[in-house]
Amino acid sequence: MKIAESILNALHQPVLVLDGTLRTRITNPAFFRAFGLEAADSEADFIEAFVTGDVCDPPLRTTLTPLLIDGLEIDEVPTLCTLPTGRRVFLLVNAQRIRVEGLPEMILVEPRDISRQQKAEQCIQELSNALQEHVAAVDAANKELESYSHSVSHDLRTPLRFVNRIAHQLLYTPGAELPAAAAEQVNMILQATDEMGQLIEKLLVFSQAGRVPLKKRRMDLRRLFQEVVKELQHEQGGFIVEIVVEDMAPCQGDRTLLKEVVANLLTNALKFTRRRESARITVGCREVDGETVYFVQDNGMGFDMNDSDLLFVPFHRLHKAVEIEGTGIGLALVKRIIDRHGGRIWAEGERDKGATFYFTLGKETAE
Repeated sequence: MKIAESILNALHQPVLVLDGTLRTRITNPAFFRAFGLEAADSEADFIEAFVTGDVCDPPLRTTLTPLLIDGLEIDEVPTLCTLPTGRRVFLLVNAQRIRVEGLPEMILVEPRDISRQQKAEQCIQELSNALQEHVAAVDAANKELESYSHSVSHDLRTPLRFVNRIAHQLLYTPGAELPAAAAEQVNMILQATDEMGQLIEKLLVFSQAGRVPLKKRRMDLRRLFQEVVKELQHEQGGFIVEIVVEDMAPCQGDRTLLKEVVANLLTNALKFTRRRESARITVGCREVDGETVYFVQDNGMGFDMNDSDLLFVPFHRLHKAVEIEGTGIGLALVKRIIDRHGGRIWAEGERDKGATFYFTLGKETAE
């Protein structure tokens, strides 16, 4: 018996040894440590209350009933225990009979504290519920966005096309002779409808950029810049600008979306350098702390660094429309696409001395 007691005392698992009438015979030190008691409390009220009282819910005597009556082992029965300090702990109770020849039958009870596990599971459940609510909210937002896109695509374009058609008829129908002032006003209507059409197109691309599945693959970003430069040069008319595309590290990305990034960054640089006599745009990349950072640099109008965070806000313009044309959504679209790639974008500039836009594209993993 002494050997058995020594073994029980050495265990880290709380153990109670009871007789057939549920009187406590042995309480090992691990029991006291587990419940924040002192060994001197072995005869204290808590021990008796723990075994036969109501500090446990359900009471331990109730949990042990199948073992006492039918001899069935108790396997991880959950119970809630209230300690003398008022703290409540969740327990899993295991119990079995101990039969040794020549000795009275005993009951070995092992209460295991699972409060931390229970709390962790509760936190996981709460996070899971919050995630489900977030997913439901995102789904609802996506449906609303799809409805919005449909409205933009049809409900806005239809009256816009009607206005545009009437304005054309006023100007170009055979026999129509508008006074000069009226003709100028109709031309203003045509220009406004064209700008509105461009804005609608940008809004559609902006909304779709956040929803379409990414199709990442390894690609030559330098070649993509060169391709877009050729396309844009046809639209520059007599504007002369030197565009230098340096060697660039390949990347992983969705080619269709990254072409929007490239086109918007280059278009932005062209707009801001339009008034320069010696306009220059440089595209390249650098390794910074083991990360590939791409950049588009120009010597155009620049901007105040105090306003740098506003560059990527939809419809927020740092320059008046009469100074720089545009829809005010291009850079916001760029940021949305780069965010979806797991990258980031930022800008540096100085008023009347040019600007540099930097961006990364996250880890090089294809989907």
